Amino acid sequence: MESLRWLVDAAIRAGVRRVVITGSFVTDALEPNDVDCVLLIEAGFPKDPVAEKELRVGLPFLDIQFADQDALERLIGHFFATDRHLIPKGMIEVTL
Repeated sequence: MESLRWLVDAAIRAGVRRVVITGSFVTDALEPNDVDCVLLIEAGFPKDPVAEKELRVGLPFLDIQFADQDALERLIGHFFATDRHLIPKGMIEVTL
């Protein structure tokens, strides 16, 4: 959870519009392995180049991808929508 707090803070400073979170973090696992994240970036990104650099370096257990609107829609519509066995999986979206 601390890593997600850090992520949201850095994303706000960088000018990210939306964060989509998936992976074992959004399951009922008592000890999730990782947090998969997609950050929506738009014109004007980054507002804060230092925050962008922090996000690109990342933290352990955070898998962070940057995407424009089209790429984000493809990721959440297909790649993040199901697991490798095509079983639907959960996602959390945070609008910043």
